[in-house]
Amino acid sequence: MVLESVILSAFGAVLLGSLLFHVKIVYALLVGLCLFEGYALARSFSWREVLSMCWRGVKTTRGLLLLFVLIGLLTALWRASGTIPVIVSYASNLIHPQSFILVAFLLNAAMSLLTGSALGTAATMGVICATMAQTMGINPAWVGGAILSGSYFGNRLSPISSMALLTANITGTEIYSNVRNMLRTSWFPLLLSCAVYLVVGFCFSGELGEVALSSAKSVRELFAQEFSLSLWGVLPAILMVVLSMLRVKSSRVLLSSALCALVIALLVEYRDVASLWEFLVYGFHSQMPDLSKMINGGGLLSMVNVFLIVFIAGCFGGIFKGTELLSPLKKCVCFLEKSTNSFVAMLVASIVAACVSCNQTLTIILTNQLTSSAERSPEHQALDLYDTAVTVIALVPWSVATSIVLVAAQAPSISVCCACFLYLLPLSRLFTCRHKTQK
Repeated sequence: MVLESVILSAFGAVLLGSLLFHVKIVYALLVGLCLFEGYALARSFSWREVLSMCWRGVKTTRGLLLLFVLIGLLTALWRASGTIPVIVSYASNLIHPQSFILVAFLLNAAMSLLTGSALGTAATMGVICATMAQTMGINPAWVGGAILSGSYFGNRLSPISSMALLTANITGTEIYSNVRNMLRTSWFPLLLSCAVYLVVGFCFSGELGEVALSSAKSVRELFAQEFSLSLWGVLPAILMVVLSMLRVKSSRVLLSSALCALVIALLVEYRDVASLWEFLVYGFHSQMPDLSKMINGGGLLSMVNVFLIVFIAGCFGGIFKGTELLSPLKKCVCFLEKSTNSFVAMLVASIVAACVSCNQTLTIILTNQLTSSAERSPEHQALDLYDTAVTVIALVPWSVATSIVLVAAQAPSISVCCACFLYLLPLSRLFTCRHKTQK
């Protein structure tokens, strides 16, 4: 018990230090991996057994790693094919700076609800909103927070979300019954989040002035200098939405949209093969300085950092399972549940699991293992998981769930503080649980 506490405390200190001194989180995770491997060796596991644990953990993330590759390709091709420019050009004339943060939240929430994918939402609608925000001079931290909140709104609530289905599976519950239960806990934090984003938008609008409005109106002319702005450019986005609604596998949806964008880039935007290959690897780069800040990005290399985070997180999962490093925490969770209530205990367990695992899937599984009890009904367990583990992971700056969205949106890490819905959901549940307890 003492050794486990020392190891976890040391890892927490390393993560905190990386944030305070602005060191890349990958380096902190590598230090953590060394700590956990050292713990396994101290428990008399051989190097071969430790490496086998890591490999088993990495194998569970293979599907996610493939999605990252596809997202890197997709984000580059959506730029090269004019998908993002044409959507931004038409939408910029319809959206005012005062309401933009609220609209960004609602658009990303709608997209994630339709697709069930936070990653796909961030790579598409998130990128579009971030690009529009840059053209209008809107605070990137608040826009990033709105995108993060919206992306994980549907990731939790959509019946086609892999995380929603995973939670239903491990609790032995029915997904559509879970959705109905989640709607009862979602409406209040949703409305409150909308109110916050609307107020913040009006507060920041004074800083934008007429220059921002004029800039938004000239976006179409600016993009027209490099892109045809043909309506064919919208096809990859439409294809993604339609296939997602038809519940096609996420990897096939991303691949189909990317191939569609590739054809449009070749036939409509007249890109040559050599340029497209460069875009796929290094990301899209405009030759115009005025456009480069708005449209540059994407490509395989943009996913390297997140790819490494997922890989290391997979190793963590394998070691945790093989050594039972987190098993002593279950006693602490049980004590906390008796002292407070089941939701508080699960919320604390999910925060610890999220901070240590850095992975949404692993956080859900670990939290369920730490809090499972015969006294809790499967439906109660599922709802509490949806309102804690499924969303809390997106509030951990060094987690995969957060990194992938902020990287796609080109938003700063401080955006986590502006992800209102992700905070208000568990806070509203805490208030409700306390109110019921007092009664």
